[in-house]
Amino acid sequence: MTFHAHPDDEAIFTGGTIVRAAQAGWRVVLVVATAGESGRAPAWVNGDLAAHRRAETEASARLLGVERVEFLGYRDSGIDLLSAEADAASAHRDGETDDVPTLSRASVLEAAERLHRILIDEHAAVLTSYDADGIYGHRDHVRVHEIAAASVLDTLCDLVEATVSRPVLRSMRTELMGRGLEPDTWPAQLIDRIGVDDAGELLAVDVAKELPRKLQAMAAHASQVIEAPNFMGLPPGAFHRLLSVEWFRPARVIDGRFSELVSAAPSA
Repeated sequence: MTFHAHPDDEAIFTGGTIVRAAQAGWRVVLVVATAGESGRAPAWVNGDLAAHRRAETEASARLLGVERVEFLGYRDSGIDLLSAEADAASAHRDGETDDVPTLSRASVLEAAERLHRILIDEHAAVLTSYDADGIYGHRDHVRVHEIAAASVLDTLCDLVEATVSRPVLRSMRTELMGRGLEPDTWPAQLIDRIGVDDAGELLAVDVAKELPRKLQAMAAHASQVIEAPNFMGLPPGAFHRLLSVEWFRPARVIDGRFSELVSAAPSA
């Protein structure tokens, strides 16, 4: 099972690994916490953005080989919310009710119970979420980390956290600067806000052979990914160089088969 905050996160951070799992015969279930209704709303998207993004997710899931898609039903907190006060003000403007909170204001326990029921229903062997800082600090991603950690209690399910290797980012920045990248376009301190210093504990999954299918799944989220000017603050081109590797930090290992899956030879 792979758990994400918004539509398109599944393709960006875990798409290649999902393809590999599906092709290896695993049943893959995608759970998305929100419908991404606070994302970009291009002029060509008619009507309900949430409904449109749910449809994009279903299309992405089919391309990746996902067999079941579930939405937990929380509201997208929006990337520009910088404080609890701002979050509450936005919720008031949007007419939020206690029954449909933004993800960043949702009860971790209540959300974890929802996710736990799906884990039990699916007899899940592994759940993927995000590292403690939500990979790049997005508050909905941080909440996904918290929900996932609580949801696997009293199960035999492994928990692995999608992330990015900071040493790889530093090496990439040094290389690009040597080729003429202006330092101000990629501040060094930005790297300390993305991913983790792996210290050899990360699983680096080479998804180069799965990349064509991953890119197709990303393109299925055309309302967001194609029109995005950048991602995680990285300069144009740098983010796309990261797509052929997916990193995971094992946070809870009981079953152990996930490590075997991602260390096996890539799919044909």
